[in-house]
Amino acid sequence: MRSMAWRHVFEPRPWSDLTEFYERMATKDQAFGYLVDIVRSIEASPSRDRLAATTSMHDLLVVDQPISTPPIEVLRVSAPGSLSPAPAGSVVIEHLSHNGRNDRVERPVVEAVPLFWRFALEKFGIEGAPVNEAGR
Repeated sequence: MRSMAWRHVFEPRPWSDLTEFYERMATKDQAFGYLVDIVRSIEASPSRDRLAATTSMHDLLVVDQPISTPPIEVLRVSAPGSLSPAPAGSVVIEHLSHNGRNDRVERPVVEAVPLFWRFALEKFGIEGAPVNEAGR
């Protein structure tokens, strides 16, 4: 069966590295702030060990654990300047699925954290309990 999911080996990065990476990006461009908020909410969540993440260019890619061999269903949070862009002031989160019936939702950046956790619940069955859903 042909899959439309992520076809590459998924090499996770520690949450602390991802937080540091996006904080550096946000100091250069405030538009990266919602990625900082999402990664911090995952890092603070009791579900953090059930998720793994890496980056593709600047996009955040998240999978459920244990990580399977490719192809892998992933959540992609598009970063500013992404090949799958969102208009300024918006965030795009996508679920890249095996069957190609990908979901793509665009919302204002203030909704980035709750939107991420909605995807994590709907696609992976993982509930997050972010400390502060409003972000920073």
